[in-house]
Order: sequence, then C-alpha cells, then structure tokens
Amino acid sequence: MKVLIITENTEISSKISAIAKTYGADTIIYKWFLKALDNIEEIQPDLIILNSCEYPRLWKTLVQFVKSGIGGENVGIYLYEEAPLSAEDQKKYSELGINGYFKNITKEELYFLNPDAPLPAIGQILLSMPESGKILSGKLNSLSDTKIQCTLDFTPDFSSDEIPYISVCVDKKIKDYSARILKYDKSKKSLILEVC
Repeated sequence: MKVLIITENTEISSKISAIAKTYGADTIIYKWFLKALDNIEEIQPDLIILNSCEYPRLWKTLVQFVKSGIGGENVGIYLYEEAPLSAEDQKKYSELGINGYFKNITKEELYFLNPDAPLPAIGQILLSMPESGKILSGKLNSLSDTKIQCTLDFTPDFSSDEIPYISVCVDKKIKDYSARILKYDKSKKSLILEVC
C-alpha cells in the first residue's frame, strides 16, 4: 500500500509514517500542499492522509481532484483533525466522500492502514429482509446522516439493493433507518449503505 501524507508538521508526519510502516505500507511525505497536489497523478497513492487544519480551504480542492479519478481509482482519503468535529462537519465530510478522520495518532486510530484489520465497532445493527423473512445482525462501524458502515455476522446474498428496515444501537440508543446498498464486500462481510 502506498500512503501519501500531507502536513507541514514533521512530528505528525513522522508518527503517522512510523505506524504506517508497521503495517507494511510505503509512505511519501509532502510538506507543501500544492506540490503534493501537482504530483498526485504521478504518485498514484492508495491512501492519502491530510492534516486538514493546516489547509482549511484547500483540502476540499484536493478531495474533489482525487475523487475525479486523476489520482487513481478508489483512493482512500483520511483527515487528521486536532479538534473534535461538529455534526455539520461530519455531514460535510460524508458528502465529500472522506473515508474517515482521526484525532489521535495511535495504531488503533490508524487501523485503516491495515486493509486486513477488522473495523472498530461503535454499536450493533439489525437489517430486516422482507423478501426472505430473515433478520441480519452485525457490528456498526460508522454512522452519519447519509451513510452507514457495518460488518455483518453472516455472508448473505442480497436480492435487492433496498433495505427498508434497519435498526442501529449506539450507547443504548436505538434509531431506525431505511437505506440502499452502496458497496458490499462479501469476503470481508463489509457493507456500506446510503441512508434514504
């Protein structure tokens, strides 16, 4: 895995790079945002980690540029955020296609550098499948106003992209949703849903 790290802070880049290397990733570090942006097509990274507070307006340009396909296909983008995110910022990140963000530079928070690592669970999820009469259970990995990511306990075959009845439980609070399937990785039992 090739990881592009963009930050002017050498302490941050060194810590992220050290953790990435323990997962077997190759890292490329850029201090200058525009130089990184100019070289993304040539670098073709699998993953980009960006210190967004250093570039409060420019990082959105980079995201749109990468999501256009110029930087490669399926490039993951993660933002380092020193302050907790507001609900509005979380929604904005989800709409822009950010894969995630982290506040602490620890091996646990940088789990996404290891593609074989299980995603951390923040709660439980139940999906009701009216066509088959089955109820699927799993671990809730992330939740926003627009997307749900979970890891299922079983590997079902879905007969429809629409899942009308979904219940999630986070911190002993239950919420109901309906959603459609955006991505399903049967081998990892990983499911990404778009909330309707």
